[in-house]
Order: sequence, then structure tokens, then C-alpha cells
Amino acid sequence: MKLGKNAKKAGAILAVLIIVVLSILLAVSVSILKRPVVTNIIEPKQYFPKDHLNIDASYLLKTGETNESVNVTCDLYLTNIWEKESGEIKATAYVSEQRNNFATFKSSADFGIIDANSTKELNIPVKFSDNSYKVEILLFENNKLIKKVTLTITIYQNYYYGKGGAMVFNANRTKEHVDLDGQWSITSSAPSIYTIN
Repeated sequence: MKLGKNAKKAGAILAVLIIVVLSILLAVSVSILKRPVVTNIIEPKQYFPKDHLNIDASYLLKTGETNESVNVTCDLYLTNIWEKESGEIKATAYVSEQRNNFATFKSSADFGIIDANSTKELNIPVKFSDNSYKVEILLFENNKLIKKVTLTITIYQNYYYGKGGAMVFNANRTKEHVDLDGQWSITSSAPSIYTIN
């Protein structure tokens, strides 16, 4: 009889313990469910193929001139041969004198995104005076250097010798000097294009 009483007591204690444990588990699970769910979704890094941007053509266009300098636009045609749009394209041009390799002029331009399988014209204005120069155009995609275009440019003024041996520039030319088309002449090497790894 005592054994039955003790068993009843033990069963009651065990039942109370089970109820307490279940109550604690229920309270903990409810508090966990009420918490906001925070997920750290890691965006996959966008990968651009190494040679998805091609420079198809480059031109120099004279846009303005004075007796001291000439303004030129370096026009590049950049083609995105990928099936997706490119990243943000930016370009910086450095103009350095050949004799000392110090940059004398810097120009930057933002071009934005180039659509899939399309070409965009990039215009970078630069300024020269009477000398030989190296022009380096650095192309960036999403702030990563991807290509470098290098060309050599020689700039010289057109003039003829007038009365008394004075140099006469095109502004004062006569009909016999109409073959001088502009005040400045520009000669350029073919561009060298390097893809950066």
C-alpha cells in the first residue's frame, strides 16, 4: 500500500515536472517565433568576363583652338559583347609630354552602363599645346581598371613666313596659303590597347 502511495506521489511530481518543462518550452518557442527573422542574404558578386568590352575604333576630333593650345576629343567606340549589361564605365585620360613623362593635363568622364550587345561612343576631352605627347586613357568598370589605351600625339602649328621673315599664322593667311587647313596640325600613332587582368 505504501508502494502505491509513493508511486502516486512520484507520478504526481513527474506530471508537475513535465508540465513545468512543457510550459518553459512553450514560452521559449513563442518568444522565438515572435522575434523578427533576420536573414543575411549575401548577394553574389557580379562577375564580368575578362574581354566582354571591346574598343572597336578610336578617333581624334579637333574641337577648338587658340594661338596657345588646341582642344581635342578622344572618341572611343566601346562595344559590350556580353549578353548582360556592363557595369558603370568611367574613363580618365592623362596627357604627358614625351620628353619628361609628366602629366600636363587630366580629364575624366562618367559613361554609365553599356547595354548588352551594344556599342557606346565615349568622348574624352583633352588639351594640347605645341609638343609631342603620350595620351593614356584608363577605362574603369565598377571602379576596377579593365583597359588602358595608349597613343602618341604630335601637335604643331601651321604657319608660313611673311614679309621680313615674320611667322604668319593661319588667321592672317592669304589666298596662296589656303592649303593650310587649320592653325594646328595633329599626327597620331595607332592606339595600343591593353586588357588588365
